[in-house]
Amino acid sequence: MKYTIMLYIAICMMQIIILANITIAKGAYNGLAMWLCTAVFVFASTIFGLSRQRKNTQK
Repeated sequence: MKYTIMLYIAICMMQIIILANITIAKGAYNGLAMWLCTAVFVFASTIFGLSRQRKNTQK
């Protein structure tokens, strides 16, 4: 799977988490939503770092 697709999926997941918290839970789980978005962000940052490292080693 390409790195760009994985990063796009991570962005979509964060938006769905925030949207669900605001619309369905009416903001009742702000802490949980923030924690989940932070975990997805760390995952996406790791993927981005790995893709940059792989690109630099191929030169």
